[in-house]
Amino acid sequence: METFFDSNKHPKTKLTVGGSKKTGILQAIIDTGFDGYLSLPINVAILLGIELIGVEPVQYADGRTSQELVFSVKVNFYGKEKIVPSTLTASSEALAGTSLFSEYELTINFPKQKIFLKKV
Repeated sequence: METFFDSNKHPKTKLTVGGSKKTGILQAIIDTGFDGYLSLPINVAILLGIELIGVEPVQYADGRTSQELVFSVKVNFYGKEKIVPSTLTASSEALAGTSLFSEYELTINFPKQKIFLKKV
């Protein structure tokens, strides 16, 4: 898995993700304020053919609560394929949440634009 900063200074990771129709590589912003696994753009979810697995209550950073559809997504993470839950976003950017990194020590050095990921 590759981690990097994009031109807008967002920390990102490249992930291989898949559904029933297709597998592809996407760039996801590493979102330390998101405690889920993934949030995929709707158009990406449709292309991949990800499967609906349920509905979960969520609370946003601004305090709002909502019910979100949850989908099953295959993710190749450091050479291991995992099935993780994903929500959808109307944004064009995918988000990688902290649950995806739960087995790793993640350090983001913003001034130097460096991301360090170490299995713990």
